[in-house]
Amino acid sequence: MTEEEAVSRALQANADVRLQHAEVEAAQARLAQATLFFQTNPELSAAVGPRRGTQETTDVNVQLTQAFEVAGQQGARDAAARASMEAAQARLSARRLEVAAAVREAFGRALVAERRLILSEEAAQLAAQSLTTAQSRLEAGDATRIEVNAARIEVGRSQAEARRAAQGLSVALAEVRALLAFSPGEDLRLLGELPSPAPAPDSASLEALVQQASSRRPELIAARKELEAARAERKLATRAAFPSLRLGAAYSREEGDQILQGVLAFDIPVFNRNQAERGEAAARIAQAETALGTAERSVRQEVHLAATRLGAASASAAAFAGEVREASQENLQLINEAYAAGKVDFLELLLVRQAALEARRGYLEAMEELISARAELARASGTGMDGLPR
Repeated sequence: MTEEEAVSRALQANADVRLQHAEVEAAQARLAQATLFFQTNPELSAAVGPRRGTQETTDVNVQLTQAFEVAGQQGARDAAARASMEAAQARLSARRLEVAAAVREAFGRALVAERRLILSEEAAQLAAQSLTTAQSRLEAGDATRIEVNAARIEVGRSQAEARRAAQGLSVALAEVRALLAFSPGEDLRLLGELPSPAPAPDSASLEALVQQASSRRPELIAARKELEAARAERKLATRAAFPSLRLGAAYSREEGDQILQGVLAFDIPVFNRNQAERGEAAARIAQAETALGTAERSVRQEVHLAATRLGAASASAAAFAGEVREASQENLQLINEAYAAGKVDFLELLLVRQAALEARRGYLEAMEELISARAELARASGTGMDGLPR
C-alpha cells in the first residue's frame, strides 16, 4: 500500500470523518427546511353546534388560515442556515486534513522503522561475523580471551537492539492499521521511499504559505462562516419581533344563512418582543468574533512554527545525506576487512563500526523528523502536500 492509498482509505474509514460528514448532511437538511416559503402549515378550525330559539337550527363555522412572514425573516433564516452548512463543510475539510496529516506521519514513521530494523539486523550480522573472526584469531594466538568476550557482548547488545527495532516496527504498523481501520487479520505492506531533504521555505515562500493558510485553512473558513451565521441569526431574531400575518377564509352558516368571509390576523408584540433571542444572538456574534480572531492568530503562529521545524529537520537530514551515508557504509566494509586481516584490533573495530552505525541511525532519526514536519506544515498551511516546497 502506497502513502496516497493509505490516506484515501483512512479518509473513507475514519470514524471522526464519517461523524463530521453526518453533521454536514444534518446542516444540509436544516438548510432545505429554511428555504421553504411557508415555515408553518395551514391551520384549519371548525365549529358545529345547535342554535336554540324559536326555531332550532345547526350553526356551522369553518376557517382556514396561513401564516405569512412579511419582515424578511425567510431571507435571514436562509442565510443563517446556509452559513451554518458551509461552516460544517469547512469543519469536515479540517478533519480530513488532520487525518491525512496523521496518516502521512504514521506511514513515514513505519517506513523509517522498517529501515531501522534492517540496519539493526545488519549490525547484528556484523557483530556475529566479528565474533567468529575473534574466535579464529584466538585459536591462532592473535587475540585474547578479553577480545572474544567483548565480541560476544557486542553480539548480545546488537541482537537486543534488533529486537527493539522489531518491536518499534510492530508499534508503528499498529498505528497505521488503527488509522486505516484495518481488521485484525488484514495484511498490511507498505510501499514507498523516504523523502529527499527539501530546502526550508524562504521568507517569500513562508509569507505565501501564511496567505494561503489565511484563505484556505478550513478552521478559518469555519470560523468566518460561524460569524456570518451568528449575524444572520441576530437579523432573524430582530425580524421575528415583528407581527406575523395570518390570512385566510372563513365559511359559516347561521339560522340558515350562509356567510363567506376573509380573515386577517396578526400578533401584537406588546409583551414578548423576542428579547431573549436577540440577546443570545448578540452574544453569539461576540463569541464568533473572538473565536475568529484567535483562530487567525493561531494559524499564523502554527505556519511559522511548522516552517521553522521543517527547516531544522531538512538541514539535519541533509547533513547525513549523500557523502556522509556513503562514507559510513564504506567504513563498515573497510573496518571489517581490516579486522579480519588482523590490521586493527577489536577496540578500533568497535569505534569505527559504532560511528558508522550511529551516522546511519542519525540519518533515519532526521528523516523521521522531516516526515513529521512536512505533514504538520501541510496541515497548518491548509494546502496539503502539493503546496509545500520541494
